[in-house]
Amino acid sequence: MDEKKLLFKKGERAAIISAVVLLAFSLLKGTVSVISGSVALLADSIHSFADIFSSIAVWAGLKFVQKKPTERFPYGYYKAETFALLIVAVTILVSGVLILKEAVDKLFEPSAVLFPSVVLVVAAFSGLVSYFLGRYKKGVGSLIGSQSLIGEGQHSLVDVYTSLLVFVGVLFASFGFSMAEVLAGLAIGLYVMKVGLWFGKDAVLVLMDACLSPQKAGEIKEIAERVRGVRGVHDLRLHKSGPVSFGEMHIEVEEALPLEKAHEITDKIEEKIREHFEDIESITIHVEPVRKKKIKVGIPTVEDKGLESMTSAHFGNAPFFAFIELEDSQVGKVYVKGNEAVRTLRKKGMGAAQFLVDEKVDVVLAGSVGEGPFHLLRDNLVQIYVLLERVELNEAIRLFNENMLEKMTMPSEKNGTNNK
Repeated sequence: MDEKKLLFKKGERAAIISAVVLLAFSLLKGTVSVISGSVALLADSIHSFADIFSSIAVWAGLKFVQKKPTERFPYGYYKAETFALLIVAVTILVSGVLILKEAVDKLFEPSAVLFPSVVLVVAAFSGLVSYFLGRYKKGVGSLIGSQSLIGEGQHSLVDVYTSLLVFVGVLFASFGFSMAEVLAGLAIGLYVMKVGLWFGKDAVLVLMDACLSPQKAGEIKEIAERVRGVRGVHDLRLHKSGPVSFGEMHIEVEEALPLEKAHEITDKIEEKIREHFEDIESITIHVEPVRKKKIKVGIPTVEDKGLESMTSAHFGNAPFFAFIELEDSQVGKVYVKGNEAVRTLRKKGMGAAQFLVDEKVDVVLAGSVGEGPFHLLRDNLVQIYVLLERVELNEAIRLFNENMLEKMTMPSEKNGTNNK
């Protein structure tokens, strides 16, 4: 049995325990209300009895969500749990109407409450049990991501206040204020209906695929934007389906990015999102290739003369590297740095490649690049173009802007020590 199914089993058990406890208390409160004539306790017993059907609906919903997707239901049966929440809401509303009816009838024929001390004890005990039952269901619901079980738990916590209203109403009635007990029944009915409408609204929004958490969507967008290689994120959509969420987004990547690298980026995004949000069942990522408006180009040179510097035929052995920032193909900032790797005895090419990665270049123009440096640059999403002839930087940039340079798709055959 997988971990998710074990969690849903906990939810089922919570719903069954809730139904048994509610059945016992609805019978107890119903019996005492009939003997005592307390309309407030009768209202509370009707409410508890209706809650039994809510717990059964939650249990059925959690049973359904465990079924595997089929050809007819490719997204699974998760929304069965949301239908359960809708049933909970309708049941609560019906119980609220019944409570109001009993309270209104008693309003025109008020009567004294018999055995008030017994009613007070039952109301107090009911409130205490409702509190612990609500905490239990809400905790399990949060653990498994069950909206209906969380709603059921919140509903039980609301029952604490209804029990308190019963207690206060009967207490006042025992001192001769019989109308207070009827007013408590009216207040309970109205409050119960409000809770039913609240849950019903949530269920309907989920069934209509509304985004219930814009903040969560914003966090997911930020996670995706922080993944290296992602140029932008847009059209992010997120919707809840029972205890899980589904999403889709469009990401922008460099237009020349190889297919396997784009796939690696989408996998990384999914991994990062799942680390933060365990309830995400799946997220569809559409990749859109775009060309960056602003890029940084790195070029090996033999001298430090700005744009008049001559390019070097070597890579690892080049004494300098020039860095040119281009925005919409227009030259911006230009600077030259010495190649520290040239002083090393071995793996000069790897040192030069790491130097370029540290400078956060997007493109490298070079005559030849060995296997190690080539893969290091490509793994860091740096595009490499072949610059066969020694020319001034101005000319190298012109050739690049006019798409006259061939992209290097595999390591150069010149795998001498200069390039390794």
